[in-house]
Amino acid sequence: RPQPILDRTLNAAAPTAGVQVLQQVKIEALDITVLKGSGQAVLDWASSNGFTLDGDTRDHLLAYANGSPIFMAAKFDTSRARARHQLQGDGAPILITMKIPHIWIPLEVLALDGQQVQADIYLLTDIPINTSDLEAKVGQSAVGAGVPGAPGMKLSFQEKMTPLLYHDLSTDRNMGWVRPDSWLTYLSLDTPSTTVTYDMGITSTGIIRLAHFGTSPMAVADGQSTHELLAWLPTLPMGTPQVAQTLALLLVIVSAIFLAFRVRARIIAKR
Repeated sequence: RPQPILDRTLNAAAPTAGVQVLQQVKIEALDITVLKGSGQAVLDWASSNGFTLDGDTRDHLLAYANGSPIFMAAKFDTSRARARHQLQGDGAPILITMKIPHIWIPLEVLALDGQQVQADIYLLTDIPINTSDLEAKVGQSAVGAGVPGAPGMKLSFQEKMTPLLYHDLSTDRNMGWVRPDSWLTYLSLDTPSTTVTYDMGITSTGIIRLAHFGTSPMAVADGQSTHELLAWLPTLPMGTPQVAQTLALLLVIVSAIFLAFRVRARIIAKR
């Protein structure tokens, strides 16, 4: 379980008009800078600080700038990498804390032209994650289900936090925030880069939402409201027996019919 080595004494980057440097740190062989600025200003900063950006990367950066002005630039220091005996392909664990109301995962940045996108996504949440509003309402597990609109993405595993897992996670460095009643969810993604044109968000009710990359982080989930009929229905606990699920589904159907008659009655009354 490697631990990041944090050193805040990083050489100052070349200043660029329109860019605010929020934080600079060294983590193992990485030099990391957190920036705030417009897309073009960040591109200018990157060029002035030794980053080589191809056209695809520039387009991505400009699109993401429409949703958020915050960026992170990372560069390997080859001398430090050699001193640590790191080889090509070796990585470094980085803990990034984003103070946002709900989970946002920028998946489209993984889509490099002509390459297969393969990613393992682990989520720790207060409630179970689901792929549909209806399944979440009736307490049906989404394990094994694909994510609508995301070819090659599947909710592969989910369980309530076990005492052993809680101990392992909560005693690790910077992991004191882990709660013993959390849910662990594992999503797998294996698909051609041409199909990953979205970012992912999780709503306050635990539903996975997708939106075109460049959408403001909070709008990925907040911009897609739950159906009015499902919003007021009670949510059954995960693992609710099949009989209860069937009764809940019948309640939904009856409620839908009742709502349809009410709308029709109002229209007739207005006439």
